[in-house]
Amino acid sequence: RPDMELIFSICTLVNDRHHYSSFLRSAKAAGFVDNCEFLTVDNTSGKQTDAYLGLNRLIEKSSGRFVILCHQDIVFDFDNRKILEDRLIKLEKMDSNWGVCGVAGSKENGSAAIRITDHTGTDRHIGELPAQVIALDECFLLLKKGSGVRVSRDIKGFHLYGTDICIVAQALGYSSYAINFHIRHLGSGRMGIDYFDSYNVFEEKWSTFMADKHIVTSGAAVFLTGRSEPKVIKWLRASFVRKFRKLRRKWSNRL
Repeated sequence: RPDMELIFSICTLVNDRHHYSSFLRSAKAAGFVDNCEFLTVDNTSGKQTDAYLGLNRLIEKSSGRFVILCHQDIVFDFDNRKILEDRLIKLEKMDSNWGVCGVAGSKENGSAAIRITDHTGTDRHIGELPAQVIALDECFLLLKKGSGVRVSRDIKGFHLYGTDICIVAQALGYSSYAINFHIRHLGSGRMGIDYFDSYNVFEEKWSTFMADKHIVTSGAAVFLTGRSEPKVIKWLRASFVRKFRKLRRKWSNRL
């Protein structure tokens, strides 16, 4: 019915129709039928749309309450839609401020949080789930459409957008989680030269973003740093930056 609210928008970049057909069959068998839409970017021809551009387009086009960004080679062999909805209800009760979740990620201390069957092992369940993470695997990502969370518009390629979207979510005030939703991922996880191209752009973008910044606002100067240190140390470093900038401007005016 056209007036029914869509719950899930399931978005996929497709370069192999056979894989995607298998994915569709498993998704529908797992209950993703009513109140669902399936959106794709067609990469089966020679011209390829990269993941950052393609997924942002699909997110903008989507109408569901939740947007799933997933690989064409995942299969719902284990858990189904009902289990996913139960997991989301549990997550919402635990932290209503979540913005994105997935099935495999890494926590701030570097430990893994995983629920998946893939090329590295069967029925993998690592860590207590749900677990807050700072990075997620790209094979399955689920975000709240209303959060405004997207992947970066100034990065290209097919890698690291699972980490990127977690950083974007954090910048927007949302948290990211790995949840207990068991799927099968058929991909091999191989990294080609294009991975390192994406890595370099990703590292440069976010290193610049996270660098210490001294910002002069309309009301007062603000010193931003991601370092965990006493306020007095931050104040001393901010004071040094201000004095250095004044000195640099002074010498520039003399030249």
